[in-house]
Amino acid sequence: MSKLTAAFLTHYPDLIRYLRRRTHCSELAQDCAHDTWLRLLEKGKQVTADNHRAYVFKVAANIAADWYRRQTREQAAFDGYALSVAHHHAPDTYEEVQAKETLQRLEQALMAQSQRSVRIFMMHRCEEMSYAQIAQKLSVSESTIEKHMMRILLVAHQVFNCAE
Repeated sequence: MSKLTAAFLTHYPDLIRYLRRRTHCSELAQDCAHDTWLRLLEKGKQVTADNHRAYVFKVAANIAADWYRRQTREQAAFDGYALSVAHHHAPDTYEEVQAKETLQRLEQALMAQSQRSVRIFMMHRCEEMSYAQIAQKLSVSESTIEKHMMRILLVAHQVFNCAE
């Protein structure tokens, strides 16, 4: 067994946690770890790394970044296509049902969050208040507002991108 393979297997749980934090999705973290394994098998004999653990994590980070860039490009292309198609037809019943179900999941996920986080989110999105204005109104720091917003945005991301 190569040193890179041993490093990958030894640090696999840490690698999954690292990738989950970067991608905010367990399934995607596992996919990136799998791609890391394949890349290490492909390039492993050619690599002369001093720190094998660091090399494994760097490869995984690059794969996650590649995924994010590819996802961004695909989303932009999809959005452009969706806009062009939207002008040509009305949504069918299935699309309406899917949209309603997604909104229900989002509402349930948001209501499971703290009341303060939801209130901050509503102040920012519905009342169009800036983080500074919200922080001043609630007598907290802007970083506190950012943390609450990040919690809500991560929940929304999971509902839309990692729906089970």
